[in-house]
Amino acid sequence: MFFLTVLGVNHAHAQIPGDVLLNMNYENGLLDSGITGVIITNATASDAAYIVQPGATGNYAIAHKVMYGNTGYYSNDNWRSESSANLLKVANFLPGDERRYEFSVLLKDWTPWKAGDPINETNIFQLKVSGGAGVPLQVRTQRNALRLRFATENNVPSIDILSDVRPYVNQWMHFRIDVKWTTTNTGYMKTYMKLPGQNEYTLVDEKTNYRTYSGDGFGGQHGYIKWGIYVTPPDITRVAYHDDIKVIYLGGPAVQHFERKSNDIIYANHSHLLK
Repeated sequence: MFFLTVLGVNHAHAQIPGDVLLNMNYENGLLDSGITGVIITNATASDAAYIVQPGATGNYAIAHKVMYGNTGYYSNDNWRSESSANLLKVANFLPGDERRYEFSVLLKDWTPWKAGDPINETNIFQLKVSGGAGVPLQVRTQRNALRLRFATENNVPSIDILSDVRPYVNQWMHFRIDVKWTTTNTGYMKTYMKLPGQNEYTLVDEKTNYRTYSGDGFGGQHGYIKWGIYVTPPDITRVAYHDDIKVIYLGGPAVQHFERKSNDIIYANHSHLLK
């Protein structure tokens, strides 16, 4: 189990493992959780993103909605409504960084797949690299399974981490992804999942001696997270709730402009973090 320490001072500080670089808990009821620079959605429909109650652990969460065929839910060249931390340098990643990513998701009234239906995947979370590089990791549904999809250039097959999501529709599922970002086969990517009724995270996929970063990290290229709905099968409306989205420092170069505030949470120490 992890224990948490809340700091009682407000000052700039060098990073230590466990520093929370981004914490989207939506507890102020705002679509950007009060964090300037967070992209809420580029979809134009009035309900492409909205606040819901309760959240995974608190009072509020964000909902993203995509209605296939309605242009109000079409953005960035696809049926999509996603939030993004692309513009938040403190939450971006580059080769050499070690990070933990956490999020909770609820698949709201998720339409089940039936034999003969289209098999379009619906993405609910991405670790993405700018500049058109391959996507290091996507958490997706296909048919009725929940799967991980990796950068195509790594030639690693997708894997199903949950064979059937239907028993967990309208319930919160929790995920944790630990990554050492590298452009060579020296990195790692470990994915953990905690389902409703479970008290601990379970390791569901582990990649070691693995190239995690697609691209070279030069020319302003960087990695960032996205959460929401990306792609939906024809004639289907998808809604997903997200909450407790965190980027946590595990190691690597200092993060510019990082400031630990009085309500920031430190995740114990490095030995706990790398479980």
